[in-house]
Amino acid sequence: MKEPNVYLAAFKAALQAKLEYRTDLVVGLITSMLLQLAALCFLTIVLQTTPELGGFRGAEVVFLFGLVATCLGASELLFNQIWLLPSSIVMGDLDRLLTYPVNTLLFYLVTRPELHAFGNLLTGLCYIGGSLWFLGAGWTTWLSVPVWIACGTLLYTSLLVIFASISFRTLGHFGQQLFIPHNLLQASRYPLSVYPAWLRGLLLVMVPYGACNYLPASVLFGKGGNALWLLITPLVTAVFMLLAHAAWKAGLRRYESSGS
Repeated sequence: MKEPNVYLAAFKAALQAKLEYRTDLVVGLITSMLLQLAALCFLTIVLQTTPELGGFRGAEVVFLFGLVATCLGASELLFNQIWLLPSSIVMGDLDRLLTYPVNTLLFYLVTRPELHAFGNLLTGLCYIGGSLWFLGAGWTTWLSVPVWIACGTLLYTSLLVIFASISFRTLGHFGQQLFIPHNLLQASRYPLSVYPAWLRGLLLVMVPYGACNYLPASVLFGKGGNALWLLITPLVTAVFMLLAHAAWKAGLRRYESSGS
């Protein structure tokens, strides 16, 4: 079996095992969609008092909501195993993985898809499609959206890997540090222009979700910048993927087997 097929086969086997539990799928789907709808309802209430947020109209903010929800859902579906890394380290579950002739990080990431991801994906795609239709976006924008989603998904996952790799230096089953990139991703649903300068800098440089949603949206909706800003998105994503791989490798060098 060729190496790329190994990861696909592992993902398909894990997904098929999860889909055996139909009730979990339905509950997860409904729950995640309700959470996204609750956030949208809050946005609607805010927009009733002010027609714009940071210069973005309602439909434009919904577009940001959709990008974040879709990136979150894609990461949960494809790479969700990273949330279990602290427990895997404590229990010694990485021992078996290290004996496989595969890229350990990629294989680890794809072997535990999350079913509620489908709810986030469906809701996010509806938000994106509905907002772009309402705004009368051109076909070039529609074609660009998958690139922004892919970059946002990989960037979010890379940040999770970086923060999760701290667990190689600490002890405990739970990685509270993973909620830092997760909560900051939720913050990026809103235009960064509504935040104070220090938080804008954080979301553009240190945890640069803004490079995958706010900057492209600013160019798309004529809020400033130019087409060159769009090159920042894949560049930032590539840099953080390399940093994530380096953090994982550094962590593995410190990993100690639980023994027999």
